[in-house]
Amino acid sequence: MFGRFGRRRFETPHGDQTSERPGADASKADLLSLLEAIEAAAGGVYGRHGLPQGPGHYRRSAEGGAWEPLGDALTPAEKWALIAAASDGDRWRYCAYESLGAHSDILAVRQAAAILAACQGLRLRLAEQSLIAPQDLADSIRLGEAWRRMVEGAERSQLAASALHFLPPDEDGSSDQA
Repeated sequence: MFGRFGRRRFETPHGDQTSERPGADASKADLLSLLEAIEAAAGGVYGRHGLPQGPGHYRRSAEGGAWEPLGDALTPAEKWALIAAASDGDRWRYCAYESLGAHSDILAVRQAAAILAACQGLRLRLAEQSLIAPQDLADSIRLGEAWRRMVEGAERSQLAASALHFLPPDEDGSSDQA
């Protein structure tokens, strides 16, 4: 999803080279707090549809049921051993949090999964300590638009599910009832 471009180095006034611009830590902290808010909203969609709301790896029986967390303390080797230890009669599905809703029949859940995956991709790029590439910026803008649509859709569905509401009249003098 995110293109890779080489790191750019910037010269300081003293001729030293640095891989980040001054104030990058504050900007990164702002971006991380926005990503947390976006992930919380997507987690809310998951929660409204019976999916877990916390990051991690999960499993559930192939016949269905609730997703069970595998635990954050498991190493990748322990996770593979858990998968290999399952007998032929025990069929489990394993999934990362970001992918839980990717194959849902519900559009909002699929969109939340895509948003969580995009957030994860941005987090990985930020952890690389490289500058944001133009593709990353475009993906971030699309992520913001998707977040806005998701939040507005949730607000509309809450209004529709609640009791009768009367809205103020339009400027032309007519009034609508919802």
